[in-house]
Amino acid sequence: MRILTCTYYRYYGFSKGIEPQFYYLYKVPLSMGHEVDFFDYQTASAVSKEQMRRTFLALVRGGKYDAVFIATAKDEFDEATLHEAKKHSALVAWNSDDEWRWKDYSEKMISWFTFMVTNDPRVYQRNKSRYSNLLHAQWACTGFWNGLQTKKDIPFSFVGQFYGKRDEQVRRLKKIGLVSFGMGSGNLSDPEIKLTGFRKLKNDLSNAFIKRFRPDLARELSILNFEQVNALWNRTRISFTPLDSSSGNVIQIKSRVFDMGLSGTVMLAHRSDALDGYYEPDKEYVPFHSIDECADKAKFYMKHAAESEKIGEAYARRTSAQHLWKHRIEHVLRESGLD
Repeated sequence: MRILTCTYYRYYGFSKGIEPQFYYLYKVPLSMGHEVDFFDYQTASAVSKEQMRRTFLALVRGGKYDAVFIATAKDEFDEATLHEAKKHSALVAWNSDDEWRWKDYSEKMISWFTFMVTNDPRVYQRNKSRYSNLLHAQWACTGFWNGLQTKKDIPFSFVGQFYGKRDEQVRRLKKIGLVSFGMGSGNLSDPEIKLTGFRKLKNDLSNAFIKRFRPDLARELSILNFEQVNALWNRTRISFTPLDSSSGNVIQIKSRVFDMGLSGTVMLAHRSDALDGYYEPDKEYVPFHSIDECADKAKFYMKHAAESEKIGEAYARRTSAQHLWKHRIEHVLRESGLD
């Protein structure tokens, strides 16, 4: 099958990080044997949104694609552009954050695409009878990084972007040993570099200076690429997994729930009925209701390696069997009739 994948290449536009959707919708179908081309519409839009749309249409008209995968983000594509593109290929929108932006964003555009994929099962159940082109596929794991045999030398960590409630959550959990990495974490050094003595002192002083006088630079320097993120999960015994949304004050299923599924870590996550549909609580992941409960459970599993290993292995088995991106893509192609 010939596929054109349209998403970002750089994580939030920063030069240091690669957007995970590039792996999900380009690297994975490529590994499945599909012929896949890639269009970075974010970079093209930075030159001119109108020129990006013309370039996109030229690709679709001449590419003879069986499907065009578009990771929806903002307002890069308009109705007229997508209406024209649909004449030449099936357009598949892959949504994220429908838990809080379905009404204000996704639903307004569903008729613009041949098919729209929502990651929110509740949105799908409420709207599938209204929209025959609505499909459901949750986040998943790429399957590219397996950490089951990796030594767990980081007892407790959070790897991800800081926003909303996370600053306070992480601050409290640091009291029991949590270490954090990612955009906004304040950790500016490469986590693979082990600094000692004068080099560490010099590095700490440099980091403190940058964080105080150049917070914009500090934010960018704290970004990790997706390979580094997965390497940290693979080394972590207990992974703090907050499910607070960035907007709308809801609990939502985050991509990291599945991303780190083969790492062998213990997913310590907010309790969610939706999450229980994918992983069994206390057997394949560990739920918490409050940060105090989270701290208590983190301390227990940091001290009990056998129990944490058992949960991490069960988490990996379920992920490998049911929650890889190849499973999601096969499902969407089958349900849409495109396979």
